[in-house]
Amino acid sequence: GLWRCNLREIAKAPASRTNHSSSNCRTWSFAALTLPFFARAVLRRSTALRATGMGDATLMKKNRKKIKEMEVGMLEGALKTLFKRMDEPDIFKVREILMRLAKTNTKPNQNLAGDWIIFWASREGCVDKLFGTGMTDEGWWLQLQEYLLRLSTKKEGREAEAIEIVRKVGPFPNQSNRLKGTYVPSGTNRLKIIFTEFKTDDGKDMKPRGDQEEVVVDVDVIYSSKTMIALQWEDANGECDFYVLTRVNSIIEERDKFVGTSKARN
Repeated sequence: GLWRCNLREIAKAPASRTNHSSSNCRTWSFAALTLPFFARAVLRRSTALRATGMGDATLMKKNRKKIKEMEVGMLEGALKTLFKRMDEPDIFKVREILMRLAKTNTKPNQNLAGDWIIFWASREGCVDKLFGTGMTDEGWWLQLQEYLLRLSTKKEGREAEAIEIVRKVGPFPNQSNRLKGTYVPSGTNRLKIIFTEFKTDDGKDMKPRGDQEEVVVDVDVIYSSKTMIALQWEDANGECDFYVLTRVNSIIEERDKFVGTSKARN
């Protein structure tokens, strides 16, 4: 399966051009070189078919779709390889791949339904700050380990449900908190999630940071597919944080792995 680690460890990518890995450069170069070769092969096949009277607009459309799928697959693979091979991936290289993926999807906020986990974030603490309840603000002994997100379809009411897994330093079990609310896509790339219900894993109501009534997540969707979502959040000073989510079968199953079924509540 895909390599995984907790957000605290992986979200330390510094905004610098250091830590370039030759193996990662080779992976990215291979992806960049393979796509043109594949595209030329498909176009040669199309030209040959047209010469024999077998080519048509439908075939060309299928070939273009196949090239696009190939490009997306290689870019997603390059991004996951970057996360896997480097504890602190070069943020500029990550951005480069995300921007290339963004060009393949003109309406990335239209198909977000599913169960997801935040696989990578660009800065330590940025997941807690934007998505979390604020429980980790209470002290250094509380650390956000994982963040799971479920978005339902339009027919199902566009409900949003999140589970944050909080690690307690010491011989203590992990704790999970559940957030519930709704989400609204707007335009072609905006996404707003509004959480209004908050409960601990033993069913008790809780308040998010500052005793507020809701947690609002307002982001740009850079890219989305059946297997990956990339989000961007920008603060008042123009500084950006990036989040990459990958699909999981069930956020409940994932929660039980991290917390344990004896303590987790449905």
